[in-house]
Amino acid sequence: MTFRIDRREALLGLLGVAMAPHVARAAAAAPQRVIGARADTGSRYFVTGFDTAGDVAFDLPLPGRGHGFAVRRDGGEAVAFSRRPGDRITVLDPRAGRMVREVAAATDRWFNGHGTYGPSGRVLYASETIASSGDGVIGVYDAGAGFRRVGEFPSGGLDPHDMRLLPGGETIVVANGGILTHPDAPGFQLNLHDMQPSLAYLDAGSGALRQKATLPPALHQLGTRHLAVAPDGTVAVAMQFAGPSMRTVPLVATHRLGAPEMTFLPLTEDLLAGLRGYCGSAAMDATGTVLGIASPRGNLAVFWDLATGHVLGKVGVADGCGIAADGEDGFLLGSGLGGMFRYQPGAADATRLPLALATTARWDNHLMTLPATG
Repeated sequence: MTFRIDRREALLGLLGVAMAPHVARAAAAAPQRVIGARADTGSRYFVTGFDTAGDVAFDLPLPGRGHGFAVRRDGGEAVAFSRRPGDRITVLDPRAGRMVREVAAATDRWFNGHGTYGPSGRVLYASETIASSGDGVIGVYDAGAGFRRVGEFPSGGLDPHDMRLLPGGETIVVANGGILTHPDAPGFQLNLHDMQPSLAYLDAGSGALRQKATLPPALHQLGTRHLAVAPDGTVAVAMQFAGPSMRTVPLVATHRLGAPEMTFLPLTEDLLAGLRGYCGSAAMDATGTVLGIASPRGNLAVFWDLATGHVLGKVGVADGCGIAADGEDGFLLGSGLGGMFRYQPGAADATRLPLALATTARWDNHLMTLPATG
């Protein structure tokens, strides 16, 4: 079953894209608002909104561990996705700091931790897996009708994880990790010998596959997991290697719709070793010219100038995974052991954010910047 975006939806999306650079510049001077999932020292789970001045806007309990987020373009609504295999999503009003509703996974489906709104916010897309077969699908939800599930379409591969809407609002890019799993044994990877990771570009209205970018056969165990998208449509891909731990492989690539293959960004041997085969999150700065990735296994974050491909800097953050833009050219980094940090690429070190939860919050995998309020 498909769900087609109407002409009004598409035009609203294009208008939002055209206005986005002006909004970013106007908001640069104000404290950045961010949303993240966390656990406390008692292993209770929360979704937390805060700003870069250190003020907490809301701290709401979750029924289980959170993962990624989708935020409506105007910032008036957000969705927190449960960690895969997830059984629900939680809809929030980040301005009022309250939960709106919980939406259970459909029969024989589980959520994979990520999703994105359509351009006008009337539709939510979620990466999901069919439990009985392992096939990947994109669930389609009517956000204006209580998030009723109105359809789905194939994700273009197994294990769809992160997904983003490209500028223009007509195409969704999905990172299909290529791993076959089962909810009864979520920690087991059942097809390491024939993984087929990919980037799939899907028509947001019909679900039709526009392009599928794959990796060379020698890198078939390099799972495409997390994405960041620049204003010009460049997609950055952060990957996780499921092969032998003693082997080092490239982990970060870029791609454009229509390009024949992904282009790997340079990493020195010491940085490759430091990342330990695992990139847990990715983000662009507000200008869309600097890419940051974080590796919780390597306790390390690395930053590139996308125009030149040069590494701009690196910084150590213990169990650091969550990463988001901070202002025009900085980043926030969350630690799974406690603490939120600000980093300017090229600086010698990160600085701790004066956040009330800094010493107790164990930040989970992802952070997301919220749009500025008017």
